[in-house]
Amino acid sequence: MKEKAPRSRSPEKMVGKTVEKAGRSPKSQAPTGLKYFWKRSGDSFLVWCFCGLLLAGCFWFWSWCGSLDGMVHFFQNGFSRDGDFAVKEVRQGEFAGQKRVLNVNGVECVFRWCPRGTFRMGSPENEKGRKEEERLHRVVLSQGFWILETEVTRELWAAVMKEPLPDEKEKRLPKADLTWEEAARFCELFGRKTGYRAQFPTEAQWEYACRAGSGRPFCGDLNQTGWHSGNSKAKLHPAKKKKGNLWFLYDMHGNAAEWCRDWYEESFYVNAPEKDPSGPAQGRFRVLRGGSFEAGEARCRAAARDSQRNVSKAGFRPVVEFVPPEKKSRKKQKRSTPETRH
Repeated sequence: MKEKAPRSRSPEKMVGKTVEKAGRSPKSQAPTGLKYFWKRSGDSFLVWCFCGLLLAGCFWFWSWCGSLDGMVHFFQNGFSRDGDFAVKEVRQGEFAGQKRVLNVNGVECVFRWCPRGTFRMGSPENEKGRKEEERLHRVVLSQGFWILETEVTRELWAAVMKEPLPDEKEKRLPKADLTWEEAARFCELFGRKTGYRAQFPTEAQWEYACRAGSGRPFCGDLNQTGWHSGNSKAKLHPAKKKKGNLWFLYDMHGNAAEWCRDWYEESFYVNAPEKDPSGPAQGRFRVLRGGSFEAGEARCRAAARDSQRNVSKAGFRPVVEFVPPEKKSRKKQKRSTPETRH
């Protein structure tokens, strides 16, 4: 077979191609610098950016939920109207800040779960406004508890005590004119209506819930989290108007002072038991916590203590114990069976 001779290119064609190359626009030239990088790595760069944002979003979501259990619970229950988790039926909490809603005569009251844990109760020596009675010491709470997310409002008080409901402007105000005995009566009636035992928080439980894992004097900027003498204009304000702490508890600083279960003793912290302290066995005055709308910043600190000697009337937020239905039914059966005497 004859080999094909290579085609010869005419000088006219060669000149034409040279002219075409010389006449190319700047856009058709090889990219340099950033354009070259984007052409070579643009797609992979976008992918890595997306992965980084996705990873950051997952980390934020994990920290917002508080735990892996919280993330699972979110996907099972979704958002509530408050923007956090809504739980209908649960005997004990699964993660800090978990929500439990009870209904009393048409009025909803929301409780938050405080898990068992260890914290430093009291205040360090360099804390501004500190008193000697606030000796820093370790406290272990062996059981978690549910606590009302706000102070008892006038609306909730009226619903439980069967009093006329307040008007729209006053129903969300804290009930801040109560003696310790009147508040104890509320706890008794609340338990009868709901079937759950309600009581005051211990002083340790109150401070643990207020701190929500923080060792600082306040659970955030005081002007954003509480009503005190510097921003309250000498009056009570509706509950939940300020920011809450990490466990969705509101008005822990200021607004209405809050009763605790403990008897007050100035030197109790020195010899207080480490596990589940419940205050002195007896005393003359009860403990109050949180300060009030008339109190200065120092008295609104998480570690600040006050007594019934100085404050005769205040508000409170109860702690409730959720008894499983089986135990309740057994108790009823035991009570209903008549005792036989021999």
